[in-house]
Amino acid sequence: MSTFGPIDFKNRMPALDGLRAMAITMVFLEHYAGGSHGGVLLRIVNMVRGHLGVGVDLFFVLSGFLITGILYDTREDSYYFKRFFARRAVRIFPVYYGIFAVMGLLTLIFHYRWYWLQSTFFVYLGNFFGNWDPRLYNLVSPTNPRANIQFGHFWSLCVEEQFYLVWPFVVWMIRDRVRLIRIAGLISVFALLARVAMFWLFSPEIAERWVVRALPFRADALLIGAILALLLRGERAAIWQRRMTGVFAVSLPVSVLILAMPHAWPNPWEYTLGMMFIALASAGLIAMTIRTGTRTFRLFNLRGLRVIGKYSYGFYVFHYLFAQAWIGLLVLLGDRFHSLAKAGLIAIPLNYVVTFLAAKFSYDLFESKFLKLKRHFEYDLEQKTHQHAFR
Repeated sequence: MSTFGPIDFKNRMPALDGLRAMAITMVFLEHYAGGSHGGVLLRIVNMVRGHLGVGVDLFFVLSGFLITGILYDTREDSYYFKRFFARRAVRIFPVYYGIFAVMGLLTLIFHYRWYWLQSTFFVYLGNFFGNWDPRLYNLVSPTNPRANIQFGHFWSLCVEEQFYLVWPFVVWMIRDRVRLIRIAGLISVFALLARVAMFWLFSPEIAERWVVRALPFRADALLIGAILALLLRGERAAIWQRRMTGVFAVSLPVSVLILAMPHAWPNPWEYTLGMMFIALASAGLIAMTIRTGTRTFRLFNLRGLRVIGKYSYGFYVFHYLFAQAWIGLLVLLGDRFHSLAKAGLIAIPLNYVVTFLAAKFSYDLFESKFLKLKRHFEYDLEQKTHQHAFR
């Protein structure tokens, strides 16, 4: 096992792409792998599948970890805000706004009905309005229902972008690593208490809608990742990296126990304490993965996982857009084979491969052209060392 010292934003951490691959696969299966009923095995599969949405929690912790690392390491940069926001824009905006442009073109064919409040997604506020009116997460075609578009999963992109707009100012104003850790910890506790208050004050159905899809309530996942990034930049980085193994060993079984509780949906324990322990387990897994030579590193550093992880952003954006068409194919094959389980063995892998190829082509032929613009926004430390940021 290699030695471990304080990290910075230029460190290469390729195994994190493997974590991205696991996270996106979990989210994909949560959306598509259910529906079959029968024996004990299928019941277990459905029970596990119903909780694989925690892959989004892993994405949040990973984003908080990477983004905070960049922000803290470049806090003295001569163009701190300009370079950070420009680099985020060339990475995120092309696919995000490109998809809405495609939706606009498809409207000419399928006559989608748009609501004016859906324009709030253009400024990454659509999750707030979508929580009030879930119809805003869909485009419905009156002429071809199979062509309906679902972008309900864009709530998480809104949450991350809102975090990107606020957190850089906090890091720039505070600057001190220990104070940042304390502030992140306090906000995380506030987020947990806010979720508890939501379930106390509102019906479980209303509370779930908001605590899952709004930043104030999801701040702890992003900030637990931020705390990890800051801990691993101090003199005791190696000690904290080892301690995170224990955090993972405790948090993972606690998370599983909470998720497995026999409780009617939505389970308040899952959406309050459960979210916190899932974030802690995710942080522990990240810390275990970035140390080269460990079994966790070797697992997530497998080339196949790293390739999938490289295209995970586009994969996430694309995977649920035409969910109704994919489910229609699954039902059609189920009728053909008289078994929804057998149909899933064909439709689900096909869906995964097609989505991956769409994400790969998007990255290679479209996104990469914009990513080249990052060379115009290199941080001072990158220019000095000729070593570029990992993210």
